[in-house]
Amino acid sequence: SLKKSKHQMMLTDYSPQELSKMKLYKLQGFDIGYALKQFDGGYSEIVAVHNNEPEVKNIGNELMQSAIDNGGCYLDHFDGFLSNLYGGMGFIEYKREPYNPKYDPNGEFKSKYGEQDVIYRKHSSC
Repeated sequence: SLKKSKHQMMLTDYSPQELSKMKLYKLQGFDIGYALKQFDGGYSEIVAVHNNEPEVKNIGNELMQSAIDNGGCYLDHFDGFLSNLYGGMGFIEYKREPYNPKYDPNGEFKSKYGEQDVIYRKHSSC
């Protein structure tokens, strides 16, 4: 379900082998889910959050609450829409990296999304 995203450039392209080392969560019958990756001594990094069901709206809070309930403490994302969602759920920014054209050699990301910073966050309960 992760590979069906229309915003593939916003997601890390994990291989099946990399995903097999994570705890995977998927809403049964839907292309919606997330993964918890090993970080800081446990499965605490929230990655691969996705909703690839066009008719299912506003499920981000529920996905993130599930991730937190399952041990998620850390995440990173591009600045923009997700900043309000994650900040409003208690994820506090601890690091920021500016857009780096080195990771966008053809300029495709910049032309589609602009020069977005990468924000690193930790949940306030962790």
